[in-house]
Amino acid sequence: MTLDKNDYLTFQLYTASKTPRVKRTRIRSWILTTVTFACLAYLFYSSNNDFLGLYFLIITGLSLTLFPLYTRWRYKRHYLKYIRDTYKNRFGEKCDLEFDNDTIVTRDKSGEVKINKSEIEEVNEIKDFYFIKTRTGTTLIISKIKTDDIEKIKSEIKSLVETRGLKHNIELDWKWR
Repeated sequence: MTLDKNDYLTFQLYTASKTPRVKRTRIRSWILTTVTFACLAYLFYSSNNDFLGLYFLIITGLSLTLFPLYTRWRYKRHYLKYIRDTYKNRFGEKCDLEFDNDTIVTRDKSGEVKINKSEIEEVNEIKDFYFIKTRTGTTLIISKIKTDDIEKIKSEIKSLVETRGLKHNIELDWKWR
């Protein structure tokens, strides 16, 4: 299995969409921007400057409708820059994945990583990926599309969830919004 920048981007955006702090920040900035423009529109109307009042009223409407699209684009751009800087040496590198009795082992050219199954906190599943999150905060990204034997991995994950009683979040229709 190999991962590219879009795989890492999907993971970052999924994580951001599930983080309460990010949700609050996006909503707070949307409300603050819209209310600021509405106050400016009111101030200009009340001071008999109809042109600027109407201008800021239109900007208020645009902010109310388009600001969520802007923040989606902005976050995506931010995470893409972060990924290019942080993971640039990992793009296209082949990684082997193996499920043992008590561990999940990944091997690539830099070495071997073992994840104890007892340290897995939850499994998140979206249309094209599995994200296996550990208690320490690290996450194993498994691409359903780029994996050689996806049926074996599906059965291993199903077994892992059932035997360990893990939380399994299935969101096959998830999209970055």
